[in-house]
Amino acid sequence: MPIDTEQFLGVEFLELPNHTNELSKAEDLIEKLKSKLETIRNEKSICDKSHDKLYEDTCRVLDYVGKLSMPAFAIEDQLEEMYAIKFKHSPQLAKKLWLDHYEHIHHPYTLLKNRCYRLLDELDTAYIKQHNKYPPNWKI
Repeated sequence: MPIDTEQFLGVEFLELPNHTNELSKAEDLIEKLKSKLETIRNEKSICDKSHDKLYEDTCRVLDYVGKLSMPAFAIEDQLEEMYAIKFKHSPQLAKKLWLDHYEHIHHPYTLLKNRCYRLLDELDTAYIKQHNKYPPNWKI
């Protein structure tokens, strides 16, 4: 069910940066990494070196997106307080709107982080499938 953003309070004064360009760059990097994974998966050429390289590159993108999302985490308390004050007559509505708004702010970052995590899982699965053992970075 789509979120009704019309009830969200204005947060312009909280000075959230516009990361549209940076998120687009991260999305492009993720697509390139997915393409590399698909290539080594199709060619059955995944080895320790290619696994480690793709794993590290994906973690770098994940770290990049995580750092971009830090300002969104920093406003959590302020945002909750704004909703509590504005909707003091209805604490349940305040909580719902605050959580929906907070999730809405995080959505673009969460989407890319989840793509990175999925890529890491697919990379490990491809390695295990080809070599019948765990990847070299697993400590079991």
